Amino acid sequence: MVEQMNQNSPESLNNNLPVVVNQTWQQTTHNLPQQIKKTFIQNKVPIAVGVGTIVLTPIILSLLKPVAQVTIKTGVSLIEKTKGALAETVEVFGDIVAEAKAEVAAETQHKANLKAGLYSQQQSNTSKSATS
Repeated sequence: MVEQMNQNSPESLNNNLPVVVNQTWQQTTHNLPQQIKKTFIQNKVPIAVGVGTIVLTPIILSLLKPVAQVTIKTGVSLIEKTKGALAETVEVFGDIVAEAKAEVAAETQHKANLKAGLYSQQQSNTSKSATS
């Protein structure tokens, strides 16, 4: 059982790899600290930006929070004012429409009255001429 565990250990796995892969793996792991240093030196700016972002984010957010609150308050008040103005506009427009409908109804009634008056005058004239 112990021999099976030893066969699965990383060292035994390395021994089972082809020679080229085994040497490459050992060189890679041996040079790892140097590669990390090289990578760090080559990528100073992106790493600095990342660390700076992590450090400065809480500070920037705490500074921007009051600005965001004021902006949102202003937006809410503008929305309320817009709602009021829109309601007033709808009411005025509704009044205009109601007045126009009333005028149309009055004109229609007036025309109907005139026609009825003309017919009644014609009938009375006709009945006068027939009785004479």
